[in-house]
Amino acid sequence: MKNAAEMIKYYGFVGIPSHWVTSIKMQYIDMARGGDGGTLGNGGEPSCRETNYPDYPDSFFQEVCDGMGWSYLTDEHESQ
Repeated sequence: MKNAAEMIKYYGFVGIPSHWVTSIKMQYIDMARGGDGGTLGNGGEPSCRETNYPDYPDSFFQEVCDGMGWSYLTDEHESQ
């Protein structure tokens, strides 16, 4: 199980394509709010959370979002 600091370091790496980071950001925001991060691939099951992060608590995603500067709070996110 990865910890939030490892993920923040990884996602902050300059070599990751920006469109991947944008997609990952939206998944993490959704999971920080208790969601499943959406479906993978062609839109079928399973979800991002079920596939990549089984048993990870919402607080993990919240910590990564905080470290990356991604607002996951509904009011803050929607006003940006």
